[in-house]
Amino acid sequence: MRPQLYLLASGLFNQPTHTRLKGLHSLLSELLSAMPTDAPWRKTLIALEPHLNYNYDKNIEVEYSRLFILAFPNATVQPYGSYWLETEQCLMGRSTMEIKEMMAEYGIEVAENTGLLPDHIVSELEFMAYLANLDDEKVVQTQRQLLEQHLLRWMPQFIAALKKVEPASYYQLAADFLDQLINSDVQELYNSK
Repeated sequence: MRPQLYLLASGLFNQPTHTRLKGLHSLLSELLSAMPTDAPWRKTLIALEPHLNYNYDKNIEVEYSRLFILAFPNATVQPYGSYWLETEQCLMGRSTMEIKEMMAEYGIEVAENTGLLPDHIVSELEFMAYLANLDDEKVVQTQRQLLEQHLLRWMPQFIAALKKVEPASYYQLAADFLDQLINSDVQELYNSK
């Protein structure tokens, strides 16, 4: 279930389209039907489900633009790890290259036609989903490195900045889910050491 949770998180922060939201609704329905009732994010995902129904809401697309595109490059909610990890708050910094190299070790690169960088929230979450599908010691080390040196270091700041600008309910719930998912992985990481 972990890979699908990261795919869902990734999709929630990807540029919304009717087709993408429809796919997210299907994934969410599948996850909810298989999810234990005590899963820490279950209530959040149930609250998110109406936003992903088949009645496409153009307001989600407008809100995405307001939060992540229109205010660029001075947006307080930058979806790039390097913005939060680099002292200069620049894009394509050292941390971007680290993620790019980590992905390259697994034969992965971000397609140019996506408009995303390796350290974009969508790219990093999809990479985590990919790693969660594999099972060997090298993968576990890479997951820990990705979590400790990247996701855990910048996503809490990103989530706090997103909540501060009072986003529409969809993005508030997406931020809550991402926070719950990252915290759950942190607990797993430290309990398994």
